[in-house]
Amino acid sequence: MESNVIGRVKNTHLPKSHSLLPLFEAIINSIDAIEERFADPRQGRIDIYISRLPSLLSSDELPPDQRSKDPISGFRITDNGIGFTEKNFRAFNEADSLNKASKGGKGVGRFIWLKAFSSVRIQSTFEDDASYYTRSFTFSLKIPDGIGNHTKESVSNNQPIETIVELEGFLPGYESTSPKSASTIAQRIVEHCLSYFLLGNMPEIYLNDSDEEQIDLWEVYGNLVEDKRREEFEIDGRRFELIHFQLQAYGDIRHHICFCANKRVVRTEMLNSRDIPNLPATITDNENTFVYAGYLLSDYLDENVNQYRTDFDLAQEDELPYKKLSYQDIFSETIKFSTNFLEPFTEVIRERKNQQITQYVYEQAPQYRHIIKNHPERLDEIPADLSESKLDSQLYEINRDIEQELRTNGQKLISAEVNPQDEKTTQEYFALFNRWWEEYNEIGKANLAKYILHRRIILELLEKALNIQDTGKYSKEEVIHRIIFPLRETSDDLLYEQHNLWVLDEKLAYHHYLASDIPLRKQDILISDSTLRPDVLVFYNNSFAVVDDEAPYNSGIVIFEFKRPMRDDYEGQENPITQVYNYITEIGLGKTRTKDGRLINVSQRTPFYCYIVCDITPTLKRQAENYGLKLTPDNLGYIGFNPNLGAYVEIIGFEKLLIDAKRRNRILFDKLNLTSQ
Repeated sequence: MESNVIGRVKNTHLPKSHSLLPLFEAIINSIDAIEERFADPRQGRIDIYISRLPSLLSSDELPPDQRSKDPISGFRITDNGIGFTEKNFRAFNEADSLNKASKGGKGVGRFIWLKAFSSVRIQSTFEDDASYYTRSFTFSLKIPDGIGNHTKESVSNNQPIETIVELEGFLPGYESTSPKSASTIAQRIVEHCLSYFLLGNMPEIYLNDSDEEQIDLWEVYGNLVEDKRREEFEIDGRRFELIHFQLQAYGDIRHHICFCANKRVVRTEMLNSRDIPNLPATITDNENTFVYAGYLLSDYLDENVNQYRTDFDLAQEDELPYKKLSYQDIFSETIKFSTNFLEPFTEVIRERKNQQITQYVYEQAPQYRHIIKNHPERLDEIPADLSESKLDSQLYEINRDIEQELRTNGQKLISAEVNPQDEKTTQEYFALFNRWWEEYNEIGKANLAKYILHRRIILELLEKALNIQDTGKYSKEEVIHRIIFPLRETSDDLLYEQHNLWVLDEKLAYHHYLASDIPLRKQDILISDSTLRPDVLVFYNNSFAVVDDEAPYNSGIVIFEFKRPMRDDYEGQENPITQVYNYITEIGLGKTRTKDGRLINVSQRTPFYCYIVCDITPTLKRQAENYGLKLTPDNLGYIGFNPNLGAYVEIIGFEKLLIDAKRRNRILFDKLNLTSQ
């Protein structure tokens, strides 16, 4: 060969995802050879044989479908085209032959063979000057000039004209990414050569995987294609033709658009709902399930395909060539026509999907109502048939984008210079501002709705935790504790949204310092040696409400103690009233300090508010009465005051806790129609 074959193959690009491209190139060569010999391509015939590595198992041990899963070692392609005449053999030897330039051939297809296969053996019987010959040779990188073992012999004129191309030694990097089953390979061949089938230029063609299996690719084409429609359009004066196909959905075929050059598929773009709104994985129409395939043809694409036919030499969107169309320009315009073609199918899906989204938003996620009202077009970004969790994630992303856009637009409006003397400009400005403010207000309402929904869910979760569990036991104390405030955390560690103190008392949100399940000696705000560990300890700093500015905690210290639901063994030190009194004593013995480290004694006038949250069981009733606590008017708890400690003590039953929390929030739930959900 008149070229540095090793260098050419090394510089030839073949992605692993294009592992079957060498086979496609050989088939295209066969089609060209038949076209050169016959006026009617249907007089020609191509047979493709899959060669597989022998299985290590005996035939009796092989599963029925094992044959289609054995590794592929190569392919044999036979055709009855014109063959390797002197002219064609010289062209094969010429590195960048122009022999097929009129058909879009770049003269480099055979180098792609050696990217994926270790060698190629060729035998061709042909007619030249009324005489018949058989030529055979090997094409391999192991041969210095690429071609070796070349022979040419005269044969009798009754020999059939036939060319055999054997692609041998499928290299592991490509074999591993290649489809294994004959049916999938047949489908890939039909897809790649679809324009030949479409235009009636494909000869008879068969794929053979064993003595028992032969696939007629014309039948595959007929089964694959349900419907087709052609459309023509222009982009900057360049003409394009888009052919729409409905392909039977089987195997791993997906929606796609193929960009073709010279009757060959060069680049395939897989499509999803981001490209075409509301496009499902497959489309069902009259009980038939199909996927969409668009094939784009154009002289402009023919002129701009690269020499390896793996891509187009087109400008990218951010490049500035003269007036050359970018690939993005062509893709974007093509997508518009594909979208219109599929609209009868996607519209049904859009309506069903929007009903699902609307129902979800109004019943479970009211914080997203403003999206449905102000940005219904953004719903097209959401794929159909999502689970609720994935749907919520999609809505969250859209909501975040809208909030960012509103903030940006708000800054622009604020910084805009408006001449108050110019009535028209002023009116336009306020019209823009009013539209912006209305939507910004909707976002605020949405965030409030989200928080209200969060409260409803927390109360449901708490109610479930208080009931007997599937194990036949009640939840542990720490389960209830965690719902209200995380264990072993302080208010300095958490955001407001990360705790649910409002379940106990709305005022608890406005504290100075809170510690949850942390020993007194480990709390930054206290100096103490005590290992006692209150469930929740709250310091208030409402100095504006007291006269003595040196005692910032005069407004109160709050202690919460939680107990396991239905616990009934409150004796001795397990008595929760005794526990909270012990906490008060230890806190009184210690000292507190401000965040800047200044020490402060807890004043004798500092009130303690102690809340014991539990079920009112018989032993607890007895302890409450022993300590002189009184039954509350609603009979759901006990309350009392210890003058020696300056402590108010209230025992709150879980039932009362839930009832009170629901009552406080009912008006909020009613406004969002959440009460009955």
